[in-house]
Amino acid sequence: MKTEPKPSQPPAQDPQEASAATADAVRTKAPGSWRVLRHRDYALLFGGQLISAAGTQIQVVVVLWQVGLLTRTDVAHEAFALGLVGLFSAVPRLVFSLVGGVFADLLDRRKLLLSVNLLLASTSVVLAVTTQAGTISLPIIYAMVLLSACVSSFEFPTRQAIIPTLVPREEMPAAISLSMVMMQLTFIAGATLGGFCIALLGIANSYWLDVASYFVVIAALLVMMVPRIPAERRAQGGIAALVDGMRFLRAHPVILAVLSLDFFATFFGSPRALLPVYADQILHVGPQGLGVLAAATSIGAVALAPFTGVISRIRRQGMGVALAIVGWGLFIVAFGLSTGPLWLSAFFLAGAGAADMVSMVLRGLVVQLTTPDEFRGRISSVNAMFVIGGPSLGQFESGVVASFATPQLSVVSGGLLCIVATAAIVAIVPGLLRVRVR
Repeated sequence: MKTEPKPSQPPAQDPQEASAATADAVRTKAPGSWRVLRHRDYALLFGGQLISAAGTQIQVVVVLWQVGLLTRTDVAHEAFALGLVGLFSAVPRLVFSLVGGVFADLLDRRKLLLSVNLLLASTSVVLAVTTQAGTISLPIIYAMVLLSACVSSFEFPTRQAIIPTLVPREEMPAAISLSMVMMQLTFIAGATLGGFCIALLGIANSYWLDVASYFVVIAALLVMMVPRIPAERRAQGGIAALVDGMRFLRAHPVILAVLSLDFFATFFGSPRALLPVYADQILHVGPQGLGVLAAATSIGAVALAPFTGVISRIRRQGMGVALAIVGWGLFIVAFGLSTGPLWLSAFFLAGAGAADMVSMVLRGLVVQLTTPDEFRGRISSVNAMFVIGGPSLGQFESGVVASFATPQLSVVSGGLLCIVATAAIVAIVPGLLRVRVR
């Protein structure tokens, strides 16, 4: 899609040249992704979500620690109980994300986000109160994790659908890049802070800290001004809206292709479930080394943050996504073959994280800039299913393969299958390599 020439430009100017000139002018006036924060409403959403997402990651760590405390007398029971936390967190997001997308295109998105964040805060309130009262139990924790996952299914597509309405089209690359960086930063900071919060504040107060983080984003939403979808373009409720969204996706195979690339990359190539095995039995680096390995991919992604402006200027975004996924697969193969030292294995994982950042930025551009506003909630919900479903199912896949073969074979074969899947998708949708959305 090309932007129209500005009225002040000569009428005889070629539209493609005008588009490039407009983009160059924007980059000259506002270099760097951080300049997009000068848009008040986007800055409010970004700041609120940054704090809230960090609080959520703290809660994730605290929940896992508390489940471990409640089941620590039986190692087998502890492992199974911790696995159930992941199951209760993943399944509702896979099941309800499409419904959340329909609601995002049907209702007032700002009010929907307010309701969602209030409900999410309430789950942490329950965990904090029951912990302080000494009545906390596994069923209560699982119920709150399940409820939180169900509600979160409405949050992601709604937030993603709002972003393009808060910034000009030509600044969407910067907005998408910052959102990706924010996500990776909260993974690193939130997970790290979670352990310190447990040690310094205790479990109950750590939950209260998460509650406070939700009220930061709620305060931001209360003062934001979010454009509403005109009534005549608003989705029709129920199954009809869902069917319309699927028809749109089928009519735009490039969108489905870039989403599929991400799904198969994380389904085949995610080694997260096997990192404890690598830390303990292959690299022999213990729990401290496990922490380094667990954070390495996010560190690699954040390290690429200063270059997201350059990434967003890649003209053939589809080809860029495909090459980034191939890079991810190669780094995963290298990690799978590595037997140490720790820094080398972490470097390979960081390289995979950097490749993933390239893919996320370019994939976000393709999806957001080729989707009309009235469909953004539903398409973002499909994106959420792929983004969440790939890693969740990938952990199960890698564990099964490792149980029948070896952890190294599981990781290496996963990286290779990721590359094969990329080649297959490009062969099925050859137009992917030529797509240019700006």
